[in-house]
Amino acid sequence: MMRLRVFILTASLLLATLPFNVTADATDDIPTNATNSGVHDSLVAALAHADLVSALQADGPFTVFAPTDTAFAEAGIDLADFDTDEENATLQDILLYHVYSGQVESSAVTDGLTVEMLNGDDATFSVVDGAVMIEGANVTTPDVMSSNGVIHIIDKVLMPPTVELVDIPSVATSTGIHTALVEALIQADLVTTLQGTGPFTVFAPTDAAFAAAGIDLATFDTPEEIVTLTDILLYHVVAGTTLSTDLADGTTTVRAVNGDSLALNVATSGVTVGSGNANVTIADVAASNGVVHVIDQVLTPPSGDICYTMVSHTIAPGSSKVACNAYMYLENFSMGGQTITGCYNSVTHAVTDVSAAECQAYVWTPAVDIAMTASATTIHTSLVAALTKANLVATVSGTTDYTVFAPSDAAFEAAGINLDDFTTDEEIAVLADILLYHVVAGTTMSTDLAEGMTTVNAANGDELLIHVENGSVMVGSSMANVTLADVPASNGVIHVIDQVLTPPASVDPFEGVTCDVTVGIGSTGYAYSPAVININVGQTVCWSWEDESMPHNVKEITGSKSTTFVENGITSGEAATTVAFSHTFTEDSTFYYACEPHVALNMFGEIVVGDGGEEESSTDMSDDDSEDTPGFLITTVLVSMIGALVLIERRSKGE
Repeated sequence: MMRLRVFILTASLLLATLPFNVTADATDDIPTNATNSGVHDSLVAALAHADLVSALQADGPFTVFAPTDTAFAEAGIDLADFDTDEENATLQDILLYHVYSGQVESSAVTDGLTVEMLNGDDATFSVVDGAVMIEGANVTTPDVMSSNGVIHIIDKVLMPPTVELVDIPSVATSTGIHTALVEALIQADLVTTLQGTGPFTVFAPTDAAFAAAGIDLATFDTPEEIVTLTDILLYHVVAGTTLSTDLADGTTTVRAVNGDSLALNVATSGVTVGSGNANVTIADVAASNGVVHVIDQVLTPPSGDICYTMVSHTIAPGSSKVACNAYMYLENFSMGGQTITGCYNSVTHAVTDVSAAECQAYVWTPAVDIAMTASATTIHTSLVAALTKANLVATVSGTTDYTVFAPSDAAFEAAGINLDDFTTDEEIAVLADILLYHVVAGTTMSTDLAEGMTTVNAANGDELLIHVENGSVMVGSSMANVTLADVPASNGVIHVIDQVLTPPASVDPFEGVTCDVTVGIGSTGYAYSPAVININVGQTVCWSWEDESMPHNVKEITGSKSTTFVENGITSGEAATTVAFSHTFTEDSTFYYACEPHVALNMFGEIVVGDGGEEESSTDMSDDDSEDTPGFLITTVLVSMIGALVLIERRSKGE
C-alpha cells in the first residue's frame, strides 16, 4: 500500500535537468562516489535509510541510475515518511528500481532496450540523437566509473511500474485492517456507491478504531439506525481526490459527502482529521476511483437538529438531515422534461427561488431557542411580533422547556388580529393570555400523543384539548390542524398550526343573575363584608369569593349569633375557598347566617328584608345594639312608664 502511496505522490511531477560537474574516483565504490558528488546527498541518505549501502558496496558490478538532490526534492520524497517496515520496503523497491545487476555503459544502450532492474521490474531505454533516457528520465551525466560498476546521473526519480489499481472498497478489503469498515459499508448499502467513478477521498478507520468507538453493527438494524450508520460512514468521505500533498499547512475545512463540515489539519506532527483530531497513519493509498487515507479514529458527525442557511439566517422547517444536505443550485438543467433553474433538493425534488449562495449555505446545526426558531421559520413573523408586544420573548427563550402550538402568519391574518389594537396594560394582558394559551409546559413530540382526546393545562391556566385521529393532530375546541409537527428548539418543540387558538371565555358564576348586593370575605379572613345589609323584597344577595386562604360557606342559623343551624335551611354548601352563591328574598324577613367552620370565631351575617318581618332587625351586629342587652330593656321600661303617666294625667283632666 505504501508503494502505491509514493507512486501517487510522485508520478505527476515534472522534473527539470540540472547540469553539474562530478568528481569521481574509479577506485571508489558506488556509494562513496555518490557521497562525494555533492549532488546526491538525498540518494545517499535514502540508501542508508533503506539499509542498501552495504549492498551497493559489494563486488557487483552494478549499473546505478542516480537521481540528483533536485530530482528527489521535486518528487516530494520525505524520508521521515518511511518509518515502518512496510514503508521501508517500499523505499527499497523504489531505490532498487534504479539499479541493474551488471555494468552497462551508455555506449551499449540502444533505443528500446528493456532490462530487468534489481527490484524485479522492467525498465526501458530510449536513445534520440545520442541522448539517452530511461523511463522518461534524462541521463545528464553518463558513465561515472566506480570500482564496482558505473553511475549514470539522471534528472528524475524513477517509479516502479504500478500495479492495476482497484476501487476503494476493494482496497479496504485487501488491507487486512479494515474488516469492520467493509462490513459497515455493506450493512449501510454503500459499497456500490464507493465503487462508482467518483473520485472520492476516504478517511478509513482501522478495525482498532471501530473497536475503540464501541460500534456494534448488530445494533444498526432498523431503517432509522441504518440512516444513522450511513451518516457516520459518509462523514468519512469527501468528493474528489485530495492527496496529503494537496493540503496547505494549518486547517482546511471541506464538505463531507453527508453534508457536514470536516476539518483537515496539517502540522509538523502530521495530518489530523475532524474535531477529535484523528491521525492519518497512512496517507495517499491509491485507488482506481480516488484515494484512501488510513486514520486511527472513527469520526463522529457534528450533532444537529435543524436545517439552517447561513445566508438568510432562516431554517427549512421539517427538513431531515439527508434532505438538508441535498440542496444544489441548477441553471437551465434538463430533468424529467423540464428545464430547472433554482435551488433544487435531490431528496424532496422541490425547487425554490433563492440565490445560489443561499442554496449552497444550508447546514445541519444544533437547534436554538423557541423564539429564535420561530423567527427563522419565515412563517411566524406575526407570532414573533406578538410575543415581543406581550413581553413574552424572554419567557420562551430561557432554559425551561415548552411545547408551542405556533399559528402561521396566514393564521394570524385569518383571525384578524391587529397588534396595534393592543395598547393598554389590560389589552396587552389579553394578548398575553391568548399567546400563553398556545404554550404547554414540557416537551411533547407528536409521537408522544395517544390516539383520541387529551386535555392539558396551557400556560395561561386554561385547559387545552388535543385530538389525535389516524396520526393527524388537532388542537383546541376549534380543531386547529397541526400542519408541521416536531420543529425542534433548544428549549422545547414547535408544532405549526393553521389557526389562532382562542382561550375559553371566563364563565360568570352569576350569569343570568342580577346581584343587588354582593357579600365577600373581610380582610381578616374571619368576617363577612358587609356583615349586615338591608334589602327590599325581591332583591338578590350574592356571596362571592375566590382563592381564599381558608374555606368558607354560608349556612342559615336560627337567630342572631346562634350556633344552631337551620335544618334544610339556606346554604351555599360545603365550605370552600371559592364560592359563588346567590339567593333572592321574596318576603319581609330577617335572614341570619354563619360560616360553619368559623362559627366559634363569631363569623356571622344578617340580611334584613323589607321591614324585617315579625322580628325587630338590627342594623349593627355589635353587642351594644342587641335587643338582649340590659340597656335596651331599661329603655323599654322607662318608655312604658312615661307612657303610662301621660295616660293617667289625661284621664284625670278628663274627669
